[in-house]
Amino acid sequence: MASQADQIQEVTPPMHLHPPKEEFSEITCVTPYTIFTASQRRLITFILILTMLASPLTATIYLPLLPLLAEHFHVSLQAINLTLTLYIVFQALSPLFFATASDTFGRRPVYLLTFFLYTLASLGLILNRTSYAGLLVLRALQSLGASAVLAIAYGVVADLCVPSERGAMQGPAMGAANLAVCIGPVIGGWVALGSGSYEWVFWCLVIYGGSVVVVVGLGLPETARNVVGNGEREAKWWGRTWWRSITLWRRKRRELRNRMEGSVDKDMEKRNGVGQEESPSMKQPFKVPNPLAAIRIIFWKDTAPVLWMAGSPYAVWYCVQASIPPLYKDSYGFNEFQIGLSYLPGGFGTVLGGYVNGKLMDWNYKVTARQIGHTVDKVSGDDLNHFPIERARARGSWYILGVYVCVLAGYGWSIYFHAHQSVPLILQFVLAAICTVFQQTFNALLVDIFPASPSTAAASGNVTRCLLSAVAVAVLQPMVEEMGRGWYFTFLSLLSGGGGIIANWFITRRGMTWRHRRLKIG
Repeated sequence: MASQADQIQEVTPPMHLHPPKEEFSEITCVTPYTIFTASQRRLITFILILTMLASPLTATIYLPLLPLLAEHFHVSLQAINLTLTLYIVFQALSPLFFATASDTFGRRPVYLLTFFLYTLASLGLILNRTSYAGLLVLRALQSLGASAVLAIAYGVVADLCVPSERGAMQGPAMGAANLAVCIGPVIGGWVALGSGSYEWVFWCLVIYGGSVVVVVGLGLPETARNVVGNGEREAKWWGRTWWRSITLWRRKRRELRNRMEGSVDKDMEKRNGVGQEESPSMKQPFKVPNPLAAIRIIFWKDTAPVLWMAGSPYAVWYCVQASIPPLYKDSYGFNEFQIGLSYLPGGFGTVLGGYVNGKLMDWNYKVTARQIGHTVDKVSGDDLNHFPIERARARGSWYILGVYVCVLAGYGWSIYFHAHQSVPLILQFVLAAICTVFQQTFNALLVDIFPASPSTAAASGNVTRCLLSAVAVAVLQPMVEEMGRGWYFTFLSLLSGGGGIIANWFITRRGMTWRHRRLKIG
C-alpha cells in the first residue's frame, strides 16, 4: 500500500506546469488601491468641482453687496462687516464636525446633509427682509453648510488616488472650483450696480445648492476607505447613490417574484448579495466623530509648520481680497461693478495655480523617488512610512517663497505710488497663483501624513487658515491707517514669507523624523 506522501507525489503535476506557491501569491495577491475606473473618477472629479464652488462662491459673491445690505437693514457698514467675521468663524467650525464625520460615516451622507442645510439657509436669506439678527444667524448657517466641502474633497482625493498621482485629480478639481473666485464678485457687483437689490444673488445660491443635492444624490458613490475599502465593499443604504438604490430595489423585486415562482437561482443570488446579511468582517464598529481630533493635529510638531505653509498664504490672499474695494475705490475711483471686475485677475490666478500645481505635485513626487532610488507603486500605493513625502511636496518651495515676498510687497507699493491700474492687477494674478500653490500643496501633505483620517487632517488646515484670516482682516484697516499701504504689505510679506522659510526648513529637515515619533506615540 503506497504511503500518503507517495500518493501526493503521484498526482502532483510537473514543476513547469505548477509554479511555486510564492511566485503565484506574488502575482495574484496584489490588492489595487482602488477599483474605481477612470471614467468613474472623472465623474467624481466633476461632482467634486460642483461641490467645491460652494465656499468661494458664497464668500466672494457677498462682498459687493455690503453697502446694499447696510442700507436695506438700516445698520452701519461696520455692523454688516460683522457678518463677514461670523462667516469666517463658522468656516472654521464647520469642518471640525462635518469633515470629521465624513471620515467615520462616509463622504456621501455628509455632502447631502451640508448642502441641504446650505440651500435652506440661502432660501432663508431671501425670505428675511427686516431682521438684522436673522441675517447674522442665516449667514452663519450658510457658512456651516458650505465650508466643509473642501476638507471632504481632500478626503475623496485620498480615497481614490495613490500618493504619487493625487495631483492629477486634485489640480484640475481645485483649479476649476476656483472659478467661483472669479464669477462670485462679478455676479455680486453686477447685481449691486444694476438691480439695487440683493435677493437675486441668494436665489442663484438656492438654485445652485438644490442642483448639487440632486447631482450628489444621483451620481456620487461612497468613497471613504473605512466604509467601502478600495470600492469592493457595498455601502449601506445611506452611502448608495439614488440610482444604485433604485437598481437594487428593482433587482430585489424581480428576484422576489422569481422566488415566489420557484425559479430563483441560488448561486446567482449569492453572487449578487441579495438576501444576505452583512458578514461580520464587513461590519464597521460605530464611532462617534470627535470634533477635537482636528484641533489636536494642530499641535503635533510635524504638522505645525505644514499648517503655517498652508494657512499663512491663504490669510494673506484673503486680506488682499478684503482690501480691494476700499483701495481701488480710493486710489482709482472704481465703481461697484469695476470693483467686482478687479477680482477677476486674482480669480484666474487661482485657477491657473491650481491646475499647474497638480502637475507640479506629481512631478516633484517622481523626481524625489528617482533621487532616492525608489520605484513608485502606482497599483497599491507607496508606503509613506518609508518615503520622504515631506521632501517631495516641499520641493522647490524656496524659490516660490522668494517670488512670493517680492510680489506681495510690490503690490502694496504699487497701490501706494498710484501705479497704473494694470500693475496691481497683474500682481494680484501672480500672488493668487502662488498662494494657491502653497495652500493646495501643503494641504495635500497634511492628508498624506494622516492617511487614516484625511478629511479630519484637512479640517485642521481649514481651522488654521480661518483663524489666521480672521486676525489678518481684523487688523487690516488699523494697520493700513497706521503704517500706510506700502509698509503694511511689506510687513505682511516679511511675516508670512519669513515664517514660511523657517517652516519649510523644519518640514524638509525634520518633518519625516517628527512624523515617525508621532506614529510611535500613537
